[in-house]
Amino acid sequence: MKGSGIFAVIAVVMFFASGAVIAAPDAVSPDMSPRSDATPQEKKLSDRAAAEIEKTWPVLVNPVYRAKVETIVNRLSPYMERNLPFDIGIIDHKMVNAFALAGGKMYVTTGMLDFVKTDTELAGVVAHEMVHADKKHVIIQSARNNRMTLLAIATAIVSKGSAAAMVAANVLQVAIMGAYSIDLEKEADGLGIDILARAGYNPVGMLTVQERLKEERLKHPDINPGIYQTHPETDERIASAEKYLNDHGIPIRRKYALGNLRTSVGETSGDIEATLLIDDTEVWRGRGDEPTRKLFGRVAGDLWEYLQLETVPFDVRIESGGDGANQVFYVGSRKIAASDELPQGTEPLRTLRENVQKVLSDARMTHPMADYYK
Repeated sequence: MKGSGIFAVIAVVMFFASGAVIAAPDAVSPDMSPRSDATPQEKKLSDRAAAEIEKTWPVLVNPVYRAKVETIVNRLSPYMERNLPFDIGIIDHKMVNAFALAGGKMYVTTGMLDFVKTDTELAGVVAHEMVHADKKHVIIQSARNNRMTLLAIATAIVSKGSAAAMVAANVLQVAIMGAYSIDLEKEADGLGIDILARAGYNPVGMLTVQERLKEERLKHPDINPGIYQTHPETDERIASAEKYLNDHGIPIRRKYALGNLRTSVGETSGDIEATLLIDDTEVWRGRGDEPTRKLFGRVAGDLWEYLQLETVPFDVRIESGGDGANQVFYVGSRKIAASDELPQGTEPLRTLRENVQKVLSDARMTHPMADYYK
């Protein structure tokens, strides 16, 4: 298993397609440091793997990228079961990839950093990989593959000879090919969702990044190796993540993870005009006077809170008021604006409704793999 070739394959494994290179059970040896629960075996193999990876792929000295990932890792680390020294490397490669080696060494490619739409999605990627390392999934999978107990695997790892070589080869195969059983992948997803929520991240990012990776797989079915080849269970994992979120009372509101349907009030010049924008698209226009700016600001706040990608289109509607003359614009059960409160020169509510419906439809088209109406 020596040489750079095998580790080059590690570096092109796609998101969710790796984990720790090796993670011996705690019984193998005591903690080497009060700051780390990584075993000596983990550290040795991690150092070796990292050296080979960094011979093969350029690792950027980019403080901005590194700080972005480290900020997420530092927020997530306190909620892991083990205290691992998660060290970050940024690989300069267009492939969409993130993986963790033994004992906490992690790599994220520039391709992955470009792929995620928000820090929330990046946190979903990082949380999943940290759980793989934290829970020693590669050892569990290797034990299953070799029909050995965890103790036997641990013994083989520290021994010399054919047993050690066999186990090492299988451990590397699991890590490189992402050959985890679906239950381990679901565990990494589920625990990752819990950790994201506890750390203050929107856990829906775990779901949206999976949905977008499914879209990439459909766009590029011939890509090999990586997530497109080794994770045909994408639909099952997406359904499992949705169920986990629902079962734990976490609302599935994708826009906060995707960073879309953002509202704002356009710049005004004197009392000439004011505009209400969603994702930089104008949806409403009026005079630039104080009453109009105040109304637009309130409507922008309400739309940011109540207009979701999961909003059913017919819930963006206009209804007649009690006297039959007044018109009221609703999103779901929320009253957004009424015709009798519109300052002079403001476009009618039907213009707002039509434009909001179009923006909502366009936003969904940028994330087409989601089932918004579950």
